[in-house]
Amino acid sequence: MASNKIDEAQCLLRYVAPARLRRDEDNNVVGVLPEAFALRPAKGNQPAEKYLSATWVGYFAGIRNDQIAQAVRAVRASNLKVKTTSGFAAGTVKDITGGCESMNIKIRVLHEPEDDNKAHSAVRGWPMENEELLALMANELWSEVVLNADVPP
Repeated sequence: MASNKIDEAQCLLRYVAPARLRRDEDNNVVGVLPEAFALRPAKGNQPAEKYLSATWVGYFAGIRNDQIAQAVRAVRASNLKVKTTSGFAAGTVKDITGGCESMNIKIRVLHEPEDDNKAHSAVRGWPMENEELLALMANELWSEVVLNADVPP
């Protein structure tokens, strides 16, 4: 598997399950919950996640909105079960790495294409537990939300 560092100016898109979207009193999506950035622990026969998965938006051609739409479609076409009511969080590599560095966490953001998603990226060095980091990502640094329902097929 080839891995290449993704430039800090690039954008990453992270799938967010419906239960991890932050909603207001009228059930409108207003953000993402910190849990959207948590690694899954080991469960049954499944090992713990070793890195945080995302999709590299800049892998696709076009202007930013077109790139994001293509990234959403790539995730939909992958082995991940994407629900209609789900969303995606967008953030720049610079902001994500800078937020981690502010907490003395060193990460690497790598393009690690997979058979089902050629734009797949891995955020290596992501901590298994760090509530403060997850809140920072959700509230400030990886907080732009794209709703799955807003991106045409």
